[in-house]
Amino acid sequence: MISNQANSATSDFHSPLIGGELSDFSSDGLDGRVSEFDGEKDDALQLLLAFGPAFARESRFWKSFVYSGMLGAAMGGMALLFFNGFNKLFESWTEYSDYQEKLEAGSLDVYSGDWWWIGVTTLGGFVIGLIRLYPHFPETFSLFREVRDLHVDPAHAPLVFLVSMLSLGIGASVGPEAAMGNMGGALGTLLGEMRDQSDRRKAISAFAGMAGAMGALFPSPVLAVLLLHELSVTSRPGDPRFNAAVTSHVASFVEGAEDPKFAQHDYMEQNCLAGIAACAGFVVFYGLAPYTYLDPASVSVALYTFSDYHEWHLLAAVGLGVFAGVIGIVILVLLGLFRKVNKRVKERLTNRGVPKKFVTVLMPTIGGVILGLISVTWPLSMGDGAAQIPFVIKHGYSGEWPSGIHFNSTDDTPYIACTSSEFVECSNVTPKISVANLVGTLFGKVLSMAVCLGFGMVGGNIFPCIYAGTCAGVLVTRLIPSCPFSLAVPCMMSAVPASFAPIPFSLVGLVALVLVIDGKMAAPVFIATFVSFMFNCGFGVVQGVLERPYKDLKGVMTKPRNNNNHSFIGGKAKPNIMENSALMDVSEIIFKHEPGEKISDIH
Repeated sequence: MISNQANSATSDFHSPLIGGELSDFSSDGLDGRVSEFDGEKDDALQLLLAFGPAFARESRFWKSFVYSGMLGAAMGGMALLFFNGFNKLFESWTEYSDYQEKLEAGSLDVYSGDWWWIGVTTLGGFVIGLIRLYPHFPETFSLFREVRDLHVDPAHAPLVFLVSMLSLGIGASVGPEAAMGNMGGALGTLLGEMRDQSDRRKAISAFAGMAGAMGALFPSPVLAVLLLHELSVTSRPGDPRFNAAVTSHVASFVEGAEDPKFAQHDYMEQNCLAGIAACAGFVVFYGLAPYTYLDPASVSVALYTFSDYHEWHLLAAVGLGVFAGVIGIVILVLLGLFRKVNKRVKERLTNRGVPKKFVTVLMPTIGGVILGLISVTWPLSMGDGAAQIPFVIKHGYSGEWPSGIHFNSTDDTPYIACTSSEFVECSNVTPKISVANLVGTLFGKVLSMAVCLGFGMVGGNIFPCIYAGTCAGVLVTRLIPSCPFSLAVPCMMSAVPASFAPIPFSLVGLVALVLVIDGKMAAPVFIATFVSFMFNCGFGVVQGVLERPYKDLKGVMTKPRNNNNHSFIGGKAKPNIMENSALMDVSEIIFKHEPGEKISDIH
């Protein structure tokens, strides 16, 4: 696609094409054809547009390459600090209850938590409230919004980092991705400002910083870049600063070049810079983790060796996707409900003369009390879920492990790998986690996440939802024994977070790498993933809830689309940016404002 729009913010992106002067594009040039070029030249031009500029010839790229690597390495170190910090804090108080030993033994049952945990979580909530009194602490923030803006205030990041680490340290059901992405974006923004770069180069620097942060979170750095590109596509469908990453066709002009005729996309340059940052973060984190307190967890259930694909799995995946969509609706309702409760309580207390600072401290403290009650009732619901996933899989499954077994090297006894260091005999397994415990943990997880995020604790919701999906998948195998473990668990792990997070490829890739599923079994996982999102957002369930409180959003997402709702570039419909930006942070704005309020009032 070729666009002749201009924007000085991106004037540093240009590249020569083939020899000879290019004449001005004709009025119908937006359909991808250059009227004065014959067929061969037109093909050559299209290839040149697809390949992009020779960016590696420019010294600017290599400087950015080095800086991106440094950003990634710095974020790998920050990830070590972050994970060591909250893991050490969490274990410093749960060790008195032998939490880890009980988790590994599968003996964490309903109501098996200690009541004194409530005091720890309450104290943690109180400290979080005190930190939130700091003037620079952001009132709200979201990884989706930060990827959209590609700008993070460096003054906010250390506080967000600290509060998120403390939240996870007291067992809050939040994920590490929000704080890490925030810190990576802040370092990238700061670097761009120090180098006095253009707006577009600052945006790419922030993108690289976020990629470095995510490289330390995922089992492969490729997922870090993929996740950010998926968020870019949904959050900024028309942003000229990052055009090549957010348009449907890779071979598109970067809008805003000095001369549109000589502007080419920089998609692969972006990937190179973000890729080196993600790889550097990955290398530093996983390279140094063994020498620190942290022992990176992995779920060593290699489903590749015993998955048994059948065509009916594809149909079953549809049902699993619908089930995941229902869970997603419950999650969104609870997220919105507790945010609204928080808002209403704050307003009423403030209107009655209670000092605002006292209210700011009070709400996270109340959240800590509720978190403690949930943790005592369902101990498996604590934290982001990464530590619990291997043992929920190990102790929650009932039935005979399928073929594809491992053998003990000494006596040839059949075994199936369940963790990196332990094995379960390959036979009918008696589960140690009851169905009631699985149901309670699933509900407690989403309830705890809603309370924590609604009452002032800081973190993401993707990782907790992956754990909720794991519990749901194991639960399906218990309620429907004919549903294979290798089908239900991967499908639900991906489909539950996908029910409201538009990152299907990242989630499928994450599940495929973590559980090591084969290519055929990836098909039902993909089906369940997009069916889950279609059930919620494709049919307008989430959009309807989002539109209801705002007059000027009525029907933006739920009414039938037509040509009047789109701008046209290159002869094809391009969605209006409002259609996607309205969904940028579902958990933040559902139920947050009064009916009749305008969307412009949010900002």
